[in-house]
Amino acid sequence: MILSSESEIRTPMQRALEALGYPVLTAQNLEQADALFRSFDGAIRLLITDISVDGTSALEVIASLRKGNHTLKVVVVSEEVSPRERHDIYIAGVMELLRKPVEKEELLRVVRRII
Repeated sequence: MILSSESEIRTPMQRALEALGYPVLTAQNLEQADALFRSFDGAIRLLITDISVDGTSALEVIASLRKGNHTLKVVVVSEEVSPRERHDIYIAGVMELLRKPVEKEELLRVVRRII
């Protein structure tokens, strides 16, 4: 699943992953993501999320969505991350931090490695 309020981030990542045969769900906000997670009952294996979605931090997003899926793998996308944010993100179990704009090849490398 790709969670981003920015369609210019969400759509290119979705297209790149679908072109390689990955099924991709997208959400614009935490409420949509929560609904999708509930409807797919733990079947979502990877979350790619912005560092902040409509004022909700990635840490809050991760905590909320992992309630129903403790094995969820997470990748965070951001333009800038402070050393403290980086530390907190990795402590929360984030597998990778990608810098915006995300290059297609880097996205695909990360997803192949994680899934």
